[in-house]
This record gives sequence, structure tokens and C-alpha cells, in this order.
Amino acid sequence: MIPNIHIHEKLMFERAQEWRSEIEQQHLLASLRKPRPSRVQHMPGSLGTFFVALSTRMKLLVQGNEPSV
Repeated sequence: MIPNIHIHEKLMFERAQEWRSEIEQQHLLASLRKPRPSRVQHMPGSLGTFFVALSTRMKLLVQGNEPSV
């Protein structure tokens, strides 16, 4: 049995801090596990955009209406 209420409160406060710390660590670990798109996954979209812009520009060039950049 704990002889003093102040000691008991202090122990409860310390345990609550430990729980908060454990929860914070779990949240940090969970945020690290989220899959991030790799460059290989991002590249096809970028290449698609590049080729659409290139084909549009080539069509304008063939028509003789080259846009001024």
C-alpha cells in the first residue's frame, strides 16, 4: 500500500506520461510505415504529360502556328 497520497499521485502522473510516450512512439512508427510513391511509380505520369505536351507542340509546328514561349 502507498503510504502517502502525494506519492500515489506522482506515480499515477509518471505512468500517464509513460503511456503518452508509448502512444506517441506508436504514432511515429505508423507514420513511417505509410507507403510513399516511388520515383518509378511517379515517372509514367510525368512522361505521359511530357509526351502530350510534345505532341501538341509538334502539331502546332507542323501547322505553322508555333506558339511563342
